[in-house]
Amino acid sequence: MKSGNIFWGILLIVLGALIFMRNFDIFFFSWGSILHLWPLLFVFWGISVLPIKSGAKLILSIATVILGFILLASSPHKGFFWNNNWNKHERVEYDKDYDNWEDRIYDNPFDDNIQYAKLNFNAAAGSYQVNGTTDQLFRFKTEGNGDPYKVNVVNIDNDEVEIDFRREKVSGSRNMRNNVYMYLNDSPLWSMHIDAGAAELEMDLSAYRVEEIEINGGAAEIDLKLGERYDHTTVNIEAGAAEMTIHVPEASACEIITRTILTDRNFDGFNKISKGVYQTPNFSDSANQILIEVKAAVSELNIVRY
Repeated sequence: MKSGNIFWGILLIVLGALIFMRNFDIFFFSWGSILHLWPLLFVFWGISVLPIKSGAKLILSIATVILGFILLASSPHKGFFWNNNWNKHERVEYDKDYDNWEDRIYDNPFDDNIQYAKLNFNAAAGSYQVNGTTDQLFRFKTEGNGDPYKVNVVNIDNDEVEIDFRREKVSGSRNMRNNVYMYLNDSPLWSMHIDAGAAELEMDLSAYRVEEIEINGGAAEIDLKLGERYDHTTVNIEAGAAEMTIHVPEASACEIITRTILTDRNFDGFNKISKGVYQTPNFSDSANQILIEVKAAVSELNIVRY
């Protein structure tokens, strides 16, 4: 028996069984929980290429399936949601009448001394847009029927500030909706760390000076537009089953390094330098460079020049 047949056969059987049991309320799980299991794809893939007998591969695959069921069984179930401390397995009973749609504003005044700003935010789920500037340090507008966010601003130095923006609780209910509109000051040099989860990110950063962007995503939709206001921007993305589009200005030279599995790639205008490495013409001679590194599985990656 071919190892590839074992891999795809087990994967299809498991997915079909999970959907069947969920539809008939035999075994409930949130889709957000199952998306967090995407690293098991690497486990299945590794088992399929091991130089061992098919029987041993079958046993390892079944053990992996059992592990997946255990993880799903310990994740939030219908009627509950997790708070932001997953490791302690604390739960709060979900109020089925929690239907109120609320708008909230989070902002902070800008100090002219600030030269560097770091933004950390946990997107978890929902829709997040960065599409404008503000005279303040930041202005976040949230709308939805989920739990409120928490913002913490720390002055690292006289000219440096760090912003943490995250949900106080992470909802596991299908009835929760969440939209966030983010506006940042365009004066500081920005770095960003984003835990995307299964969120939709639409980030137009062309108006900002951006030094570094790091995105960790599961089954996220990522649309990222970079600008040319800073001469050396780095982007690092780790994702599973994600759809990613990155817009890069034609005036900036760009290098892409990919470590991907079963990922559809579209890099028009790039030359292949070596395995997994692509560059725009005259990359080494350009003073304005954008470096993009992507690690992904079962995803779609598009780099668009504009």
